[in-house]
Amino acid sequence: MHASLMNRGKDYAIGNSLLVGLTLAVVVLPQAIAFSTTLAGLPPYFGIYAAIWGVLFTALLNPSRIFHGGPNSAMSAVIGVTLLPVAPQFGNDYIGYALSLILMAGVFQLLFLLIPALGRMLDFLSEPVINGMICGIGLFLIFKSFAGFAGLPINTEVEWPLWIAWQTFLAMLEIGNMHAIHIGLVTLVVTVLARQFQPIRNAAILLGIIAGTLLSEYLNSRYGLENTLIEQTADMSAIGFVFPSIPLFTQEAMPDLISIIPGAITLALLGLFQTVAAMRRMNRKQGRYISARHGIFADSLSNCLLPFISSLPTCASFNRMWLMHAMGAVSRLAAVFSGLILLLLVLFFSDLIAIIPIPAMAATIMIVGANMIKWSDIKPHFHNVPEAIVFSTSFISVHIFGLFGAVICGSLLALAYAKWEKAHPNVSLDGNTLRIKGNIYYGSLPVIESLFHKAINQQDELVVDFSAVHHIDPEGVRWLAELRQHEKVRFMDRRSGMDRRTGKRVKHSKTDRRQRRVL
Repeated sequence: MHASLMNRGKDYAIGNSLLVGLTLAVVVLPQAIAFSTTLAGLPPYFGIYAAIWGVLFTALLNPSRIFHGGPNSAMSAVIGVTLLPVAPQFGNDYIGYALSLILMAGVFQLLFLLIPALGRMLDFLSEPVINGMICGIGLFLIFKSFAGFAGLPINTEVEWPLWIAWQTFLAMLEIGNMHAIHIGLVTLVVTVLARQFQPIRNAAILLGIIAGTLLSEYLNSRYGLENTLIEQTADMSAIGFVFPSIPLFTQEAMPDLISIIPGAITLALLGLFQTVAAMRRMNRKQGRYISARHGIFADSLSNCLLPFISSLPTCASFNRMWLMHAMGAVSRLAAVFSGLILLLLVLFFSDLIAIIPIPAMAATIMIVGANMIKWSDIKPHFHNVPEAIVFSTSFISVHIFGLFGAVICGSLLALAYAKWEKAHPNVSLDGNTLRIKGNIYYGSLPVIESLFHKAINQQDELVVDFSAVHHIDPEGVRWLAELRQHEKVRFMDRRSGMDRRTGKRVKHSKTDRRQRRVL
């Protein structure tokens, strides 16, 4: 009986992983093509190989069961912006520089793995910063989908401020292709309805894409593609198993390669920021812990290998990892299956892939983006004013400065908030007892001394209780030593639990060595 239940559990896990993998493969396919051709200025096979080999490499190297790497919109955009002044897009030189740029980014990422202090810097991404980024990216995905949803030309601007999103929304209402909008709406409705029924909930996106594709084929057969003007996924028939390549590192190219080093650093940091943030967020969602160093290792090693097989760089995908979590992925098999299924799709079903309408894919991206914005995750940050400021800044910065700018702005605010908290310990006067909770260091001493001098002027005798002090720096030690000489001041001796002057027992926690020296 027990063996039977175990077998059923394994069969369910494999079946669910296959379904999740198939859904991910269908979802990532048009993204990979768009990221490669529209944002990075590279042939479509770069995005396809990232969605296959980038996903497989990171799935094998990263122990997280719902980690999903592959092509990324922000990283693809960085490639396009960095190389646009260097060479014409889609040309041989441009492709060579792109391969070199990706390889350099992978090497820079390796430094974060080999130098622990650098990797530790990535841990300063606080929860409000991460949630702000997630919600900002979710809204960004919805905005970016407006054009594809309405059959309009896709805006390729790297920085996508809100006013562009608003103009795109107005254009969708005024001049949108009604055939495309109908396909997008059908995809949305079918997906949302399917999510309401538990037996088919995990297949909702796949069913929505099928419904949108069937409607697209009906409209094209009735009115003709030249009249419906419905854009479809690119033909994949020319893509093979792999495309070997060599990054460009010639003497003639060295000046240009030196000029793109800042772009390589930006590319490296952007990928690591997203991977670390996504892993931390998913760790908490799953109730387990996978060290971010595993993500750094998987990304850096993969990005050192991918340039040799004509692939875009890889990093964690917030929306695809969110999709895996929502669909109940229980192992890395889901990510592995997604890469293998996509490989099979482009090798054997390129004709069918070619007819998937872009409006249907845009609708699914809208749903994924909406799922990333959850009030249950946002609400706790608005119970604390500094956290609300950090969250809001990170969220808004995604749409003003881009993802990298959002990380920088949010992280700086988070560090400022942490410093502010440390510099403002909880100091209270209870009768003739001055209680200090927090840290005694050069930044907090002005606050502590201010209340101390007010208290000493009001009391004949003042008891200083610092049993709840977590840290004392050398300047704090010197200040406490000076207080010891003050005739009106006495301390709580927490080693013996006794007030040193009255002999009365006081229950406190243990002190550290520096406090013991003062006492």
